[in-house]
Amino acid sequence: MRNYLHIFIFLMGVLQATNLQAQTIIIDSLETVIDQDDSTGRARIEAMTELARIMARDKQPENAIDLAKEALRLSESEKDQGYTAISYSTLSYLYAQQDSLNLAYKAMDSAEWYASHTKNTIIKGRVRSQHGWLENLVDNRDKAYKYMLDALRMFEGEDAWLYKSNIYHHLAAIQGYWNEPEKQLNYTKLCLESAKKSKDPDALTNAYLSMGTYYLYQYRKEHVQEQLDSAKFYYSSILKLTASHRERIKAKNIEGIASLNMANLYFEFYPASFKDSAVMYLNNALESGRKSKQAEIIANSYGILSEYALQENNYKKAEDLLQLAMTELVSSSWGSNLSKSRISNALARVAEKSGDTKKALKYYKQYVEYDQELFNEEKHSITQKLEAQYQSDKKELALATMRQEAAYTQKLNNLYLILISIGLVALFFLFRSYHFRLKTAKQKQLLLTGLKNEAELQANLKDEETARLHAERELLQERLDRTEKELLAGSLQVEEKNQLFEDLKVKLDSLDRSDPLYKQINRLLSRNYEVDRGYDDIKTELTEIRPEFIEGLQKKSGNKLTRLDLKYCSYILMGLTNKEIAIKLNVDPKSIRMARYRIKQKLQLGKDQSLDHFINTLVTKQG
Repeated sequence: MRNYLHIFIFLMGVLQATNLQAQTIIIDSLETVIDQDDSTGRARIEAMTELARIMARDKQPENAIDLAKEALRLSESEKDQGYTAISYSTLSYLYAQQDSLNLAYKAMDSAEWYASHTKNTIIKGRVRSQHGWLENLVDNRDKAYKYMLDALRMFEGEDAWLYKSNIYHHLAAIQGYWNEPEKQLNYTKLCLESAKKSKDPDALTNAYLSMGTYYLYQYRKEHVQEQLDSAKFYYSSILKLTASHRERIKAKNIEGIASLNMANLYFEFYPASFKDSAVMYLNNALESGRKSKQAEIIANSYGILSEYALQENNYKKAEDLLQLAMTELVSSSWGSNLSKSRISNALARVAEKSGDTKKALKYYKQYVEYDQELFNEEKHSITQKLEAQYQSDKKELALATMRQEAAYTQKLNNLYLILISIGLVALFFLFRSYHFRLKTAKQKQLLLTGLKNEAELQANLKDEETARLHAERELLQERLDRTEKELLAGSLQVEEKNQLFEDLKVKLDSLDRSDPLYKQINRLLSRNYEVDRGYDDIKTELTEIRPEFIEGLQKKSGNKLTRLDLKYCSYILMGLTNKEIAIKLNVDPKSIRMARYRIKQKLQLGKDQSLDHFINTLVTKQG
């Protein structure tokens, strides 16, 4: 009986279904989306395919297929062919559930074709993941593993943690089959991490179940206490999660499975004194099994209770419990021949131990009958799988042949292209050679003509340059003459002014020195002498400055600079400081700073630009 329990619990680890209350809520919400007129076509397709899968798990295959076909018809009006791919993928799943593997593979081929014509990477990944599930179903684990990894690559960078968690779950199962415990643990951990990121309680319970099952089987091989403790921890985590999120959990069998596995841990690895703990979990499993109508969970719970009865040598109780288990399996359409044959075998062993050989023979015959039915089922299943594998391999071979033919055709085409290219290149070079010879002859003629024209052009340019330089010299001389005339006129005006002031000085001598008017006129005369001295200085200095300097300043300012401004600029050019300029002009140094600021504004200089640098640069450019 103990071997029966181990195998059964492993099978239970991969079963998934929907809680009746939670499922009713989900079905109602899906039907609401399907029936609403304002729902988009894509939303209705997603709802239809999800509802079809639920119907299949609830043993409504015909209704499920009809609904999936309706989703397929609706998807034909969508521009994104990815939704047609989702519909075919769902049909593949439904056909596989009915053991119609040929139809399942045909639907999957269509799903893959339509998925290749969408840009939606999540849909691509979902289809490829479903293809991997189908290959794993028929024991094509190498292909299944490849398709699952392809799906993961498609999900890279996408917020598809729920799909990723499911893929990691299958990859862990494949590694377990290949007896690769390290890789199995790695994928199991990734399954749990992705489930946590998805925040989906069903994904979390499934991940916890995978982790618990992994550590349980490792403990059976290695007998490390930490592994057993880890198994208990993850099974307990399932029970805590289902208790706190009962309304959101869709897997109707998960609580019963976790309780059953916890009970089996106590029965298998703990002494009989821990029977109360095992019975507590068995009662939880029985209650969950009855609510969810899971005959397998109920039967297995009775099986463990029967084992405890055998330990106490209570054969009658052990037999009654096994009979209850058989009754549950027979009355349920979910009861498998595998479970029935094992319970019949267990009944035969109990009867044999109790000494009732007649009853033991009866149970053994019953075991043989169920075992034969199981053999027929497995034979049919193997035939279906072999046929599916054959069709799959045949298709792969055809695709490989087509690829080879395409590659060969491509090589021939490439060879033809190379030969044509070589011919065109040869013709091109022949034409180029002829054209080059013709062009060379023309170029020689043009070269001779060009040399002649160039000599004439050089002569013309030399004459033009001589004329330009002559014109510039005349212009400079004209400017110099004009400046000299202006200076002469200024000198005459100054002489006339000085004569006027001399006459005024004579008149001034006749005035009383204490008279205020005398003092004012005397001050004006003194000021005049200072201005004359400044004029004599600036006249000498200005004669050393080329007229281009003044013109450059006025052009930059837009002719806004006054004579005083130009005078300031001239002093700056001569390198005088503000203080020296103030002394020369007999003004406050602050006035010089204000004058410099005003000149910068007129010259449109920036705040950070130096007036001194600008003036010196202007002279340098003109030089």
